[in-house]
Amino acid sequence: MDNKKIDQLLLELFSNKNSFREFYECTHTHIFAYIMSVIKNYDNSRDVMQEVYIKIYQASQNYHSMSKPLAWIYTIARNECYMYLRKRVYMDEYVDNVLLPKQIDKDTRMILEELFNLLNKREREVIIMHSLWGFKHYEIAKLLDISISTSLSCYHRGMKKMKKEMEIEI
Repeated sequence: MDNKKIDQLLLELFSNKNSFREFYECTHTHIFAYIMSVIKNYDNSRDVMQEVYIKIYQASQNYHSMSKPLAWIYTIARNECYMYLRKRVYMDEYVDNVLLPKQIDKDTRMILEELFNLLNKREREVIIMHSLWGFKHYEIAKLLDISISTSLSCYHRGMKKMKKEMEIEI
């Protein structure tokens, strides 16, 4: 992809419909590949890509020429991917803000829900994302827009609270 060509197309995007078509043809393969690498689902990636191009089109009226326009485009794509993932996390079958895998039996589910009630919202999110869903702390940090050290401290603090409670009950 030619940075100068993309930069020029972005400058003309809002005022010239042909520019948008040409811009899309030049960039859609790379943008979709990036989105797919984050979302990991074809249909959902197509939806996110559509949102990305809408955001690019809307933002193009304020776009100023730059030497690396792809960095600007990838930033928009990254933000849309994370917004999608955040929405998906919060929309997935929450039961009192706790999403537990379906294969957990009733007793275990009740114990976990009781333990999760001891935690604040951030600790609960980090522990669920890391322990139950298998996210790495750097992924959690990106999704929740926090630092990696915050993710780690929330995890350890929350686990400590739950372990302390389990010792009392046993």
